[in-house]
Amino acid sequence: MVAGELRQQTGSIGVDRAKRWLNYSTRVASIYTNTDKVLKDLLHFQWPHGGQGFSFDLGGKLRGGDLHDKSFMAEVKAYRYEMDSATEYRKFIAECYVALQDKPDRCDNLIWLSWAPFQAQSWHKHRSPESIKKHLLHADNTFRVFGTEAPDEAQGKLDTQVVYELTNRLWLLTLCDEQEGLVITSDHYQRLTAFMGIGEES
Repeated sequence: MVAGELRQQTGSIGVDRAKRWLNYSTRVASIYTNTDKVLKDLLHFQWPHGGQGFSFDLGGKLRGGDLHDKSFMAEVKAYRYEMDSATEYRKFIAECYVALQDKPDRCDNLIWLSWAPFQAQSWHKHRSPESIKKHLLHADNTFRVFGTEAPDEAQGKLDTQVVYELTNRLWLLTLCDEQEGLVITSDHYQRLTAFMGIGEES
């Protein structure tokens, strides 16, 4: 198996694991993936200024408490170590910015879900306005988001209100194998969903 195929297979397995973990938290009312035949288009977006579109890995609705009936979309990285997480996170921030402008009803919560932290010394800053702006104004993102490669021009087009909204909507979740094992069992989940009358999500 070549590297690209291996990465794709690893990603697919990671999405399945993330979906299971989210379901077994019992806080997910509905969930779908970007391979779902019916709902995958809800996760797909176009860059404002050319290039191929992009899609999030997971999406759906949450239940209970302050999150009840709130939407979410998630990017899943099943990495065993940091790898290219910093570069991928920079792209994720640009995707969240574009998605929030385009379809805010799908973007109540935007989740980066991985098995490996990155740039741990600045982990607490990853959702700050300064960090978000830095990623958006990076050369990787300026043209596809703002339609210009000139940093000053891109900064002039930056919507600071959207940046502020992102600081409140971004989640950074880091799982581990042991944590996955601490959710309720499949049997208990089936009993709970039957008791609640909500049916089981796969």
